[in-house]
Amino acid sequence: MQADRFLTGFTPDVTILGTGLSWPVVNAVLGNCYLFVIVVSLLCFVIVGVFCLVKYAPLMLHDIKNITNNELPQAGLVAWMCLVFALPLFFDVGAGILVAWWFLVLWNYLLASEKRIVYAFIFVVLISGWLTHVAAGFITYPETQLSREMFSVQNRSATQADLDSLASWSRQHPDDAEPLNALALHAIARSEWQEGIRLLEACIDLEPANPRYYNHLAVALMGTGRTKEALKALDYAAKLKPDSVIYYYNMSRIYQSTYNFYESESAIAQASGIDSRLVRQLLDTENKVGRTRLILEKTPVSRYLARQMRPSPVLGEAADALWHWVFGLIPRRASAFLGAGFFVTLLLMSFIPRDKFSKQCARCGKVYYSGTFTKSGSPMCLQCSWLDSKAKKQEVTIVQHKSEDIRSFKAQSFRKLLRLDMVLPGLGCFMAHRTGTALIRLVVLCACLAALAMGSGVIVSFVPVHVNAGLAIRTAAVVVWASLLLRVYRRPPLRFGG
Repeated sequence: MQADRFLTGFTPDVTILGTGLSWPVVNAVLGNCYLFVIVVSLLCFVIVGVFCLVKYAPLMLHDIKNITNNELPQAGLVAWMCLVFALPLFFDVGAGILVAWWFLVLWNYLLASEKRIVYAFIFVVLISGWLTHVAAGFITYPETQLSREMFSVQNRSATQADLDSLASWSRQHPDDAEPLNALALHAIARSEWQEGIRLLEACIDLEPANPRYYNHLAVALMGTGRTKEALKALDYAAKLKPDSVIYYYNMSRIYQSTYNFYESESAIAQASGIDSRLVRQLLDTENKVGRTRLILEKTPVSRYLARQMRPSPVLGEAADALWHWVFGLIPRRASAFLGAGFFVTLLLMSFIPRDKFSKQCARCGKVYYSGTFTKSGSPMCLQCSWLDSKAKKQEVTIVQHKSEDIRSFKAQSFRKLLRLDMVLPGLGCFMAHRTGTALIRLVVLCACLAALAMGSGVIVSFVPVHVNAGLAIRTAAVVVWASLLLRVYRRPPLRFGG
């Protein structure tokens, strides 16, 4: 087959509602989803820290009063506590360090279920360096590892500056095959077949198990009329990846151009057995242009994502900026040491006896030091524990008085907790020791806040995509928030009289 008898083209992108799922679009979607999850998680931890302050600051104040024998004015003690809780702010740290400090100060007041949230926070801190690295990879995707330049070449929109960047990179990184493949595709598009063959042979030397390079080599070989070598390259590509339509389709086109119709039909049948719809689409396109087309392959999205996550100066600067925004002055490389140090400190604090810290009974509201816990893990004073163990027939006066105290406390708490949950969903349940329900409501709330703030996202594709979901996302967030408040009203944190 002579060079002027065929055209080359790329496989079409899979589409959803007409939007091409090319690398920039996929990166924008994945990056925004990733950042959305990170923002929701951080916001949840910050608000949980606020919940802990609201719930346990009064108990801490009670303990400080006892330590000072009630000799200091309450206003002064409150001011001192505010100074303690705000201490990290004087060092210009981020919200992450502030929340860690709150957890550290209030650690011995927390219930077991609440401590599990803190352990999850420690795990996030431990891997936060990696988390920010991945986030930076999504954010800097047009600027790292030649991703934009290679995409431009494959979509026939590369400028001379893009080509110069690819050539310069290849000279500085001779072991990187993808930029060489991009340059080879540009050479094929310009019918510079020998240059394409040279570049693709270099690619195969670097990655001999990559079938895409053999496919592109076959196209370049066909440009010089070397049919047998092209078929041999395609046959090797098909052996490396037998579930690919493209290699069998290209075989059929080459066989047809050399009038080997039986082999052509056999190859097209093998391709149709893999994906008949794609084969039909390729044949229809070929009939429209009126010439035989050999199909090239685009660099897989997974390959782009893997490349842009590689360390680079640009990515490092972005990751450091994200880390600084959350944790402040502490360097990103210290993330594992920060998490480990935080965990060890909490572990040491756990050896302090629990009866040194006051607790509030979930039944009667009494503040006590020595008590027990309910089956659900809520704190309970010894009197309420004794009341549970009394048989119903033993209705003595003290039991009647204690039961009345419990009913009175729950009646007073009902409206207070409901108001708290209506103002900040999850706070009322947290105060009522329903940590699981509180966390679910808080996650939904934080997701709504993040959706309202981000809209359709902070990462955009450099390929024009006429889909703006910002209004729809914000509208959905408002609807979910309203539904959450309705759920809170119908399912209050505490049942009246329960």
